Amino acid sequence: MIRWEFYKLCNEEQQPFLERIKEQPDHINFCDLYYLMERSQKWSEKYPDFKRISETMRSFHADPILSEFRQKNPPASILENIERTYKKCISFKQKFTNKIRKNLFFSHDTPTHFYGHASYCIDRNKVYSFLNQYQRWYGEVHTLGLWNKVFNANTEFYDTSEFYRRRWDQLIQQPEALKRKADEIEVLQSNVLSSLLNGIDLISKLDEEVSTEYRTNGFEMSLYEREVEIAQMQDDCLLSDEEFCYVYTLECDLFVFYVGIAGDPNARFEQHIRGAFSDESHLFKSKFIQKFKNEIKLQIVFAGKRGDCKKFERAYIAMHSPLGNMTQGGEG
Repeated sequence: MIRWEFYKLCNEEQQPFLERIKEQPDHINFCDLYYLMERSQKWSEKYPDFKRISETMRSFHADPILSEFRQKNPPASILENIERTYKKCISFKQKFTNKIRKNLFFSHDTPTHFYGHASYCIDRNKVYSFLNQYQRWYGEVHTLGLWNKVFNANTEFYDTSEFYRRRWDQLIQQPEALKRKADEIEVLQSNVLSSLLNGIDLISKLDEEVSTEYRTNGFEMSLYEREVEIAQMQDDCLLSDEEFCYVYTLECDLFVFYVGIAGDPNARFEQHIRGAFSDESHLFKSKFIQKFKNEIKLQIVFAGKRGDCKKFERAYIAMHSPLGNMTQGGEG
């Protein structure tokens, strides 16, 4: 009987357990899967403390945040969120290199001159305070050795080698030792979950502090904001020709110097202004924006489906020959 047929024969209570087992390394064969399933079912019915162990171990595969932590410390979602917040501190002029990323994982008492150099868009001391708070949390989780404990617990429970089989056969015959093991694993689960939730709350607080500081005292565009802006522009280019949008111009009293298409012209106008003084400063249209920044006007010259806007844009560029457009238009 092949493995997938075996899965189909399992009852609803057994299938979630087997789904977790399928995540284990390829060397776990059919017989090992059957052994683990049978052991979990029969021993859980007979020994309440083993049932506690089995249910707790399943949580490290079923619960999203525990499952992430089992695979990596810090969990992928926490790392993604803290990096996003850190990018709000960094200037758009800076690439987010691995060297700069490592600043997040220094010990909280590491002298700042050892940090990977980064250009910041808010006060440097505020950034160091942000880093220090996250480093403290990460250091506490690391010092407690929680990830190693989770890894060892999973190995001990799911490993089907003869050594671990004998170990469990002996443990199941010792009620007090089995109870201590169940208590130990439940405490581990509780400690891990508590630490991760504390980290999530901390990052949420830090993100709010950094965002507020950037809004009130930021002196240039952040790397995070620039990446969001670029992603939005790329998304705009992929929109369907049936989407409703506008053809707009950037002009001053003397001439039209740029024609473009956007679903939200006002937001796109702000992007042009910011880009002209950041990483788009080399573009020809940006030179006009820099020179006439106090006289620039946004004008809507056409509205309709994106396909129609592309045609209108090409015709309008042909008519006015704006120096800021490097193509004939119609790209979207």
